[in-house]
Amino acid sequence: MQDVEFLYLNRADVIAAGVDMPMVMDAIEDSFRLHHAGQTNLPWKTVLDLGERERGRGNAMPAYVGGEYDVFGIKWMGGFPNNPARHGLPRATGFFILNDSWTGVPLAIMDTTLLSAMRTGAVTGVGAKYLARQDSESAAMIGAGVQARTQLQTLKVALPGLREARVFDINRETARVFADEMGKSLSMDVRKVDSAEEAVRDADVVVTATIADEPIVKDAWMKPGSYFSAVGSYQEEEFAVVSNSDKVVVDGLEHVLHRETPVVALMIERGMLEEDDVIEFGAIVAGESPGREMPEERIFFSPIGMGTHDVCACHKVYELALAKGVGTKLKLWGTE
Repeated sequence: MQDVEFLYLNRADVIAAGVDMPMVMDAIEDSFRLHHAGQTNLPWKTVLDLGERERGRGNAMPAYVGGEYDVFGIKWMGGFPNNPARHGLPRATGFFILNDSWTGVPLAIMDTTLLSAMRTGAVTGVGAKYLARQDSESAAMIGAGVQARTQLQTLKVALPGLREARVFDINRETARVFADEMGKSLSMDVRKVDSAEEAVRDADVVVTATIADEPIVKDAWMKPGSYFSAVGSYQEEEFAVVSNSDKVVVDGLEHVLHRETPVVALMIERGMLEEDDVIEFGAIVAGESPGREMPEERIFFSPIGMGTHDVCACHKVYELALAKGVGTKLKLWGTE
């Protein structure tokens, strides 16, 4: 029996393959288009809860994507909030396994610590393409961790006219370092502020990327015409921020409702929001529902993350790595 050979890509290999934010954004847009067209198979995300505050959790996200991808895979990711302070490790680490959809054999196993952060950022960026004012100039970043970095990177790609970002984090030093490093890398004005209100007021774009379990952002601070992407704990804003938005958009409504904890799910469960009032982003990408229609619209986007995003992004990296001869080829059984 012939052995199965697959490609192993560590983080350095993923970078060497040439991954960049525009490429990941293209993959994310493809994933939404194909999901809306019914060319995906997306089971529920499985969460292995080990105590979010005490330790962390494991997330398993399997998916199949058809169309020009026609592969399936699974991301197995650990999210441990105390890692940076206690162990000097990233908050999230994990692997992605990419499989052939006709034989089931593994094509690649790759580090997804970087890619997962990029694809989450890319969702906000693709959202900005359809939902933000294209003349947006200012962004508010609530949270200054790794995820906030990819969020701002993708916003700069989607909104080239973005000229300033105000960042607030409960760890002032983290916010200061973020402002210094991101300002230099993106050639824009990024500055630390002392409160969430100072960051959010008059911002064209608001992004929350924290693990807060209480609302941070108040409706009174929101600017008409703003785009809000909630990608952290999903409970970082007052309910009024959602109910007073002109459009409420999610990546997959069934998955949001199954997860139960996102603010949109909580509001629907409490009768504060109707399912019919929520738009799936794939319908907007497909041109079946409108994105931003008026400059003064406030749009709230709450993506919880879907395994289809990882399949598309990782497949693109796999193809790049093959073309460049990057990575290590390994035998599955070691019989030859």
